[in-house]
Amino acid sequence: MLFIIFTDLDGTLLDENYSYKEALPVLKILRKRRVPIIFCSAKTKAEQEVIRKEMKLDHPFIVENGSAIYIPKGYFGKKVGEVRDKYEVILLGTEVGNIRKEIERLKKNYKVKGYGDMTDKEVAEITGLDLESAKLAKKREFGETLIEVEEEVLKKLKKKFNVVKGGKFIQVFGKGADKGKAVKILSDIYRDFGTITTIGIGNAQNDEKMLEVVDIPAIVKNP
Repeated sequence: MLFIIFTDLDGTLLDENYSYKEALPVLKILRKRRVPIIFCSAKTKAEQEVIRKEMKLDHPFIVENGSAIYIPKGYFGKKVGEVRDKYEVILLGTEVGNIRKEIERLKKNYKVKGYGDMTDKEVAEITGLDLESAKLAKKREFGETLIEVEEEVLKKLKKKFNVVKGGKFIQVFGKGADKGKAVKILSDIYRDFGTITTIGIGNAQNDEKMLEVVDIPAIVKNP
């Protein structure tokens, strides 16, 4: 039987300083045993690629709150998604342009501010990320992060998109974006190759759907 770990990043695998130092001993053991560690986070593809490279991980990953699944090309030995560069991609959400177009329309009457309105430096200051990490955080493909928004705007956005409060900010994604759905799709592909047990690790409201579909859910309680 193969164990597969689906994990959020901020506040779970990464601490409040965006470091995974404390998790390194466990990561080394899991890598040695070839246990797939699959990120399932609000973070962008660009952000997750950096962390995956540092951790020496080569497994699939789920970006922007279940908006898309990125699978290294040839990972499963059969085509499972649309080929984009070095990945096979299963798209569940919508392209970011559709979301930003609606936000721009709402700005005419309401106060709204998101990553798309900010410089790399401003994102770094408000998140605590370094400048390069802030630049990667802004590379959203399927959603927008809002830092200032009126309640009425959220009501209007919810009619067309998924709106989730995740940690410090509010995330807006396509209606099809769903961490739980993404985890289930990927788990089912793994099951084509044998029996698996799935483990989910999360810490926030936007992890609930992921934790509902795994065999063993775990919640990290942050101070």
